[in-house]
Amino acid sequence: MTAQEVSLMVRLKKPIIIFLINNFGYTIEVEIHDGPYNNIKNWNYAALVEAFNANDGKAKGFQVRTGAELADAIEKANSNVEGPTLIEIQINRDDCTNELITWGHFVALANGRPPRLSS
Repeated sequence: MTAQEVSLMVRLKKPIIIFLINNFGYTIEVEIHDGPYNNIKNWNYAALVEAFNANDGKAKGFQVRTGAELADAIEKANSNVEGPTLIEIQINRDDCTNELITWGHFVALANGRPPRLSS
């Protein structure tokens, strides 16, 4: 999704709920090869969506960390009929499945192989 699409939702007053999963970085890249380049500056996405309001928009943004906060944000989003609502769901940076960890290990091994020489 692009910023222009969100801006259009605000302009057209579309009551769309956007769920954004924020793991504070590139978890998949960390599982392949961790390094300082995976530590990115975290944005406040909930506040960012409200920047599209200009003077007359009705977009709303919420940050949630718990199931109860998520339920509350969804209830508020459902009542916002004059614009989009972005719900930023903040999860632990290391929250990933065992399958992703295993896959990352195999990708890291493949990345460490010397290149094949053409004959």
